[in-house]
Amino acid sequence: MHDGKLKAEIGPGIAAATLILFAEGDGRPAEHLMIQRSEQMRFAPNALVFPGGRVDEDDHHIAGDPARVDLGLADQVDRAHRIAAIREMLEEVGILVGVATSRAVDAAALQAGLKQKAPFSSLLADAGARLDLSALVPWAQWHPRFESHRRFDTRFYIARHDGDRAVSVDVDEVGHARWLHAEQAIAESEAGTAKVIFPTLCNLERLAAYPAFDEAAAHAATITRGPISPFMEVDAEGERWVCIPDDGGYPRTRRAISTLQMP
Repeated sequence: MHDGKLKAEIGPGIAAATLILFAEGDGRPAEHLMIQRSEQMRFAPNALVFPGGRVDEDDHHIAGDPARVDLGLADQVDRAHRIAAIREMLEEVGILVGVATSRAVDAAALQAGLKQKAPFSSLLADAGARLDLSALVPWAQWHPRFESHRRFDTRFYIARHDGDRAVSVDVDEVGHARWLHAEQAIAESEAGTAKVIFPTLCNLERLAAYPAFDEAAAHAATITRGPISPFMEVDAEGERWVCIPDDGGYPRTRRAISTLQMP
């Protein structure tokens, strides 16, 4: 039976975007850049997550500017989410993804500008930078509707990363950043040495099943379902389970709530 704490009528969540990088080499499974959120953060403090954050109005402004992006790619809402994913990656760890211009762009200067609250649109214009949003491949959309949690409607994207793996973290939001294989992050969660919340854990398990970017992108292209909204079930023994639909591309779709780390 379903647990009564899930309310389908709850309104839209906070629009957000997350970017998962694939750094490959030597035939090994890709490493993904993950951050430990600051302990001062209101949502999921100290949790190990992928870089990301809220979509803002300036992201939508850039999404409609033909000087900065290809307006023929997807729709403006999706373009704004991709821009937010790029901006948050840059702001949190100093890595700039998806630049289409041939001239060199100073990622450190852009990150510093974001830290000073300069609009991303202005920083891109000053740098003469145009974004290649096609570098980001849609991976999933999560929209949890549990009443007890802050509700984010988050679009996840994946992208290949062939550049420098050095990071420059924003200490106000990030405790530290690490490149991890998906299996390694899962192992740390199971050992209790890392805090990994349910959506991140599900995505790590899916990444572990598709450890190369081309493989993951091909898999993602086969998934057409809409936003994933976890739901509760209670079995005959009274055990409570958090579940997700079985057509979202995830290898494991239910976990006992007693085994999960809470936000």
